[in-house]
Amino acid sequence: MTDTTPAVPPTGVRATGADEGVDFEVTLDRGAVLPGRLLAGGVRIVFQQGIEVRGIVASLIATEQWKWQRTDRDSQGHTTTRTVTERVELQRLPVLLAGAGSHAAGEALEFPLSLPIPPLGPATFEGSVSRLTWRLEVKLDVPGFDASIELDVVVLQPTALLMAGVVDVGQYALWPSADVDSGDARGSIALDPVPLCIGAAFGGLLSVATGATKLQEIRLELRQKVEATVMHGLSEVITVWSSVVAGEGEFGGERAMAFNGELPALWLPTIRLPHGKADAEFHVILAKAWAQDTHLVRDIAVASTTEL
Repeated sequence: MTDTTPAVPPTGVRATGADEGVDFEVTLDRGAVLPGRLLAGGVRIVFQQGIEVRGIVASLIATEQWKWQRTDRDSQGHTTTRTVTERVELQRLPVLLAGAGSHAAGEALEFPLSLPIPPLGPATFEGSVSRLTWRLEVKLDVPGFDASIELDVVVLQPTALLMAGVVDVGQYALWPSADVDSGDARGSIALDPVPLCIGAAFGGLLSVATGATKLQEIRLELRQKVEATVMHGLSEVITVWSSVVAGEGEFGGERAMAFNGELPALWLPTIRLPHGKADAEFHVILAKAWAQDTHLVRDIAVASTTEL
């Protein structure tokens, strides 16, 4: 079994700031959290001046962003197309830290933080045409202005959710081995572990059979196909990892090749969002000099962590 180590930010997170005469210090036990668990830490607030406060609230906020193309036509019939970025606040989960009160200059308050993460996330996803971000906001509700501090939080996509079928994945994405066929080549691609995990090592075995042909190389690529699932939504293909397993030469018959690698620590898990989705594929590319490359492709799934 390939050794896998979850990719997570540093265990402890600390942020400080000042806003509207209030100093903030926020500490978190960890900056990446599993769905269904608690985001734990503490808040310290120091008042630089006397303030009447209607309440102090900590909120977890999930925001989805997606891009689509809009075409406009002017009175003369000319059209222009532009890319539109839209955002929507999917969730706001507030916790009241303190009610109304009067606070003097120099006074300090400290509160423990314990905010529940929804059991199904959604997970953090940092694509271009589709994104899902989480942030923690601590805000003082003050007449005339609000003083606040914000910091990013990562919600993980655990292996367990993918294995349980909570997130829809490709038909063979969770199979250890899958047959592949392009017409002029066939074989199988085995991966260990399944699903793959961001920031972790993996291994595999490629078996391929083809007729005699000259190749520039045999290249492996893990591609994340990201799509804004709205009318005229944009899409992108992100090559997350690549490796060359064979160089230039004559190729033919059957061959088996072992490979290994490590996914970079990019928050690009398999995901489903109200306005976007991401599906991963593993490509075996038989690169040819004067002909179209042959692609052997299988579905895969990508998690953010192997923690349960």
